[in-house]
Amino acid sequence: MSRRWRVALGLAPALAALAAVFGGALVGSLLQSLGHAPHFGVEEFPTLRFYRAVLTDPATASALARTLWTALPPTIVGAGLGLALGLALARRRGPSAVLAQLPLLVPYVVAVALAVLWLSPGGLVARAGAGLGLIATPQEFPRLLDGAGAWGVMLTLLWKQVPFTALLVAAVRAGADPLLDDVATVFGANRLQAFRYVVWPHVWPAVVAATVITLAYNLGTLEVPLLIDGGTRDTLAVSAWRAYGDADVGRRPEAMALAWTMTALALACAASLLAAARRWFPGGRG
Repeated sequence: MSRRWRVALGLAPALAALAAVFGGALVGSLLQSLGHAPHFGVEEFPTLRFYRAVLTDPATASALARTLWTALPPTIVGAGLGLALGLALARRRGPSAVLAQLPLLVPYVVAVALAVLWLSPGGLVARAGAGLGLIATPQEFPRLLDGAGAWGVMLTLLWKQVPFTALLVAAVRAGADPLLDDVATVFGANRLQAFRYVVWPHVWPAVVAATVITLAYNLGTLEVPLLIDGGTRDTLAVSAWRAYGDADVGRRPEAMALAWTMTALALACAASLLAAARRWFPGGRG
């Protein structure tokens, strides 16, 4: 028996248990979204009524716009900053590398608490600004967290995602042959040319993988917009959570339809990103 089959057989019990738990939940939620929810007094299977209700609701369009607004900017900016930080940390070991990875250990709920502690009108930054005379009172500090721009949500997501991308890039870059950099220098390549022809072809799969993962999380995150915005401007995830927790249990299929709509959005964005990467980046066609 080959090593691959031995590994597969060894993992089979755990994978079967995971498939039973998560697969059953996924199938159950999909059936509910299609009208099979007898425990909640809904039995119309199969029907797309709940999907039509969700997709024609103006609140869904608003939630979709809010979801994209809070998900795409931190994903794009985080990819760029994470790439730069990962390249800087690739050849380094010590306190700076450990400190850069510290946000990875902090749960998102704690990250939200830290954001409130630092960036709220009564937070540390506002008090420091008032103490330095930059603003008259802490209450004059801009409402970054719960304002219309959702900057608090984006900053919280960005703070967590930059070190995640950097960790993947640094791991890939550290495993590269340093002679390639020396060869590029010998042949007269400047820093931009060395990055384009030596560094980028090696690290872009890590950047794309990190971007796909963070984008999928950003599109479906619940706790960050719910806790920071207070639910005043719902994303798709918050809308689904509200529908699921509604006292009218007949809205459960609507909640599942929202959840699957959000899943389809995440899959479409991830597939588009992967297709673009394979088309545009070096070696992607293979």
